[in-house]
Amino acid sequence: MISDRQLSILNAIVEDYVDLGHPIGSKTLIERHKLNVSPATIRNEMKYLEDLQLIEKTHSSSGRSPSEVGIRYYVNQLLQQTSHQQQTKIQRLNELLVSNHYDISSALSAFADELSVASQYTTLVMRPNHKKDIINNIHLIRANDYLIIMVVVFTSGHVEHLHLASQVPLTNDELTKISNFVSEKYQEWNKTEFENELNSFVKTTLEKEFIKDMLNTIEVHFDDQSNGIFMGGKVKLIDALNESNVSSIQPILQYIESNKIAQLLDDMTNASINVRIGHEIESSLSDISIVTSEYHIDDRLKGKIAVIGPTAMNYQNVIRLLNTIW
Repeated sequence: MISDRQLSILNAIVEDYVDLGHPIGSKTLIERHKLNVSPATIRNEMKYLEDLQLIEKTHSSSGRSPSEVGIRYYVNQLLQQTSHQQQTKIQRLNELLVSNHYDISSALSAFADELSVASQYTTLVMRPNHKKDIINNIHLIRANDYLIIMVVVFTSGHVEHLHLASQVPLTNDELTKISNFVSEKYQEWNKTEFENELNSFVKTTLEKEFIKDMLNTIEVHFDDQSNGIFMGGKVKLIDALNESNVSSIQPILQYIESNKIAQLLDDMTNASINVRIGHEIESSLSDISIVTSEYHIDDRLKGKIAVIGPTAMNYQNVIRLLNTIW
C-alpha cells in the first residue's frame, strides 16, 4: 500500500512518461504538476516507489520510468475510478451497418479504422459469434447446373451468401419448398425432431443429402468466421516503437496475426474493460499492452474490440473511448 502522495507521484510519472517518452526526474514532476514540495522530498518518494519496483532507474538518466508492475498499479486505479463513472454510450456500429447495407465485414472493417483514428493506436475488431444470432430466412437460388447460392438472412439484418455445389436435379419450386422447410425448422432447432420430420418431408435420398449439405455448409462457415478479425491502423503499432524496442516488432506482429490473439480476446473476462500489459500477454512480449472491450450489435449478438499499443499507452483516453461503445 502506498500513500496518496506516492500514488500521485506514480500517476504523474506514468502520464509524463507517456507524454514525453523519456525517464522523468523530480524537477520535471515539480514543474509540470506544480508540486508544493522540495525536490529532495520527491526524490525520497521516488526512491520508495523504486524499492517497491513500481518505477525503474535507467543507467543513462537520473530520471525514472514506470515498470510493468507500476503501469499495472496505475491501470488498476484507473479502471476502479472509471467503473463508477456514467458514460454516454454510442451505437456507432449500428450506423455503420446501415450505411454498409448490413454487410458486416465492411461495417467491422470501417469500425476498426474509426477506432484506430480515435485512439491513435492499432485496433482489432473480432466478428460476433453468429451462432448466437437467429436465422430468419434461408433462400436458395440456382445459379447454374452445378451451383446453388444460399442466402442466409439473420434477425440482426446481417446477410450471408454461401455457395453449394450440387448436381441434384431440383426445380426452383422444389428449392423454395426446401428453403421454407429448413428456415422454419432452423428457428425451432431440435436435432431429433428435425431428423424425424426430414424423413417424412423428403422424397429421395438425394434431397435428404442436399439438405444435410446445406446445414453442414452453414455450420462450417460460421465456425470458420467465429475468429474473423479486422485490423485498423497497423502502421500505428510500428510508429509507437522506438529504436530501443524496434526489434520486438516481429514477435508482436506474429502474435497479432496468429490464432493466439483470437484466443486472448475469447479468454478476456466479461468486465467492461480488460487490460493486459507486456508479459501478462505472453512471456516473449514485453513492449505492448492490449486493452479490450465488447461491442453489441443487439442484446444477444456481441463481439470483442482490442486496442494495441506500447506499454506506455495513453490508458486514460483508450479506456474512456471504449467505455463509450455499446
